[in-house]
Amino acid sequence: MKNIKSITLLVFIAALSFSCNQNQENKQLVIKQNDTVSKETNQTTLLKIDGLTASPENFKLLFENEKVRVLEYTLQPGQKDSWHTHPPKVSYVVQGGKIKIYTDKGEELIFDEKAGIAEWSDYVGKHQVENIGSTTVKIVLTEVK
Repeated sequence: MKNIKSITLLVFIAALSFSCNQNQENKQLVIKQNDTVSKETNQTTLLKIDGLTASPENFKLLFENEKVRVLEYTLQPGQKDSWHTHPPKVSYVVQGGKIKIYTDKGEELIFDEKAGIAEWSDYVGKHQVENIGSTTVKIVLTEVK
């Protein structure tokens, strides 16, 4: 339990520092795949499909308050989660592995997640993830509200 609290604190601090300096990396290919413009308000609306609700077997709530929500994401080898989105977040890879991301635009993106890496990403549109490797992938997500 103490280890989870330490990781949560680390990820929260990383979220604060990354939000000030948003480095757009290769994972941004998934970002904003599902932005739509509302004709009535002329404002961008983002699709929201909560991973915790869509794939409760993969997402576990670790902490939540009015500013952030911290989730533990686990995907076993060969397992595929359900379609979901993400608000702006920091991800911290606890256990790495090889994953394939499917976007609602028909793209298939492959990533080799490395343990110990923390990354910032803005809104991530509708996608689904499959563990195509031989190791369990575990990632702590700190979502900004």
